Amino acid sequence: MIGSIFQDAFKNLTANILRSSLTMLGVIIGVASVITMIAIVEGGQLWLVNSIERLGTNLLFVWKKRLTVEERRMFAGRNTQLRYEDALAIRERFPELVVAPILELDQKLKTGDRDYSGRLTATSPEFSTIRNFHPATGRFLTRSDLKEWKRTIVLGKTVAEVLFGSSPAVGEEVKIADQRFTVVGVMEPKGEVYGQDYDEMMFVPVTTGLRFFTGNDKIRSLILHVPERGHMPEVTEELHQFLVQRHDGVDDIRIRNQGEFLGAIDQTIWTFRIVLGGIAIVALLVGGIGIMNIMLVTVTERTREIGLRKAIGAKRRDILLQFLIESITISVVGGCVGVIVGIFAANGFGNMVAQSMPGGGDWGAVIQPSAILIAFLFAVGVGVTFGLFPAMKAARLDPAEALRYQ
Repeated sequence: MIGSIFQDAFKNLTANILRSSLTMLGVIIGVASVITMIAIVEGGQLWLVNSIERLGTNLLFVWKKRLTVEERRMFAGRNTQLRYEDALAIRERFPELVVAPILELDQKLKTGDRDYSGRLTATSPEFSTIRNFHPATGRFLTRSDLKEWKRTIVLGKTVAEVLFGSSPAVGEEVKIADQRFTVVGVMEPKGEVYGQDYDEMMFVPVTTGLRFFTGNDKIRSLILHVPERGHMPEVTEELHQFLVQRHDGVDDIRIRNQGEFLGAIDQTIWTFRIVLGGIAIVALLVGGIGIMNIMLVTVTERTREIGLRKAIGAKRRDILLQFLIESITISVVGGCVGVIVGIFAANGFGNMVAQSMPGGGDWGAVIQPSAILIAFLFAVGVGVTFGLFPAMKAARLDPAEALRYQ
């Protein structure tokens, strides 16, 4: 019974192949849009997460919290600054943590007739390990550099190329303000990650930066690596209490963990999923309206056939099932074609979009099986929903009236 109904459905659809194809077009576009949109968003998310984790995992970031005017007046005379001694105290109190102090300074480097202006980062040897950022030639900063306030500098790839071209940079000297620094290393290519170009970075020992450029021991921030990701919440709490205690009871510290950044990315991605998925679903609904319109036309064209079938004993449910299966067949076939088109579109259009975004070429569309399944099931649901009304209309026709229909 069901098999013969499916055969009749295919026969009726292929009888007017152009009309059937145009009816399926809305479903094809909708399914392909869902798959393509989700693939682009998933590819972007994967790239962002990999970019962040490429610069280290299980990280905590410590900054000085901006105090209000009233708080500054209230805590006048107390220690309300993040200092290099805080990094040393953390190393002693939490030996399992890897700590790197950060001091950023805008400086100009000069050598011969070339110069480069950029952000100079004063830090410690731990930065290279924490950030998974290593020298391609030469070395990074050492404990000896910090202890002896050595005027050594490590250059990013772009900085080295601007200052020295294709010549080796290691061993050469650069001038910063009125101080001469020796280049001891050039970092590996890293590119732009989350808005910061790591190839434009420059590193000097934090003690050297404090002594020659600021004249005090204030730093901008700290980066810490926690061995176990599961311990990050409790380490964050203990670290916060420890620093507040060191700062004479003033809560002037803000600590964020890497998981919060990843969580913020996930929330943003979900917003994109909802918006883009909604647009694609609208296309499917438009396709469903097209199915309903065509099925209503089909019911009108086959009114006498319906009357004849009822006259020889066909029941309402038989007529209902026949037209409902026809609409489902349209949506299923359209869904299958849409899946194929969506996969090709995701790999073509999706990768083209990826190329035009920051970091283009480093990521592409990621096709999720779940997206294919959701899009296909939604297409079938559209066929059932929008085919039900024409099928019910056909089932309710009066046999006598249907036979008299011209």
